[in-house]
Amino acid sequence: MLKIALIVAIIGLAAITLITKFSGIEEINIGEAKSVGEGETVKITGVIQRVSVQEGFSIITLRKEEEISVVLFDSINLSKGQKVEVQGKTKDYNGAKELVADKIILK
Repeated sequence: MLKIALIVAIIGLAAITLITKFSGIEEINIGEAKSVGEGETVKITGVIQRVSVQEGFSIITLRKEEEISVVLFDSINLSKGQKVEVQGKTKDYNGAKELVADKIILK
């Protein structure tokens, strides 16, 4: 009985690992992020060009081959020149595509 439980547990862990690996959001470039529909979840990587901290939110300008504005509603400790990975939802604002960040990871 213990052997069956152990085998089932190992199979379950392997399945969870595979599902997690293949269900993640694939990174795209900034140009592709600008062309997807509003509300799509994307992941991009770039270097911070500007940081603007406002009351209640912050905006960073991210650049790789193109630039895109990233809006954050959490307090940040980021600065120009840092490489980051951003995951969030696309949004159209004043005729331009921006990204509302869900998660930022320093690279």
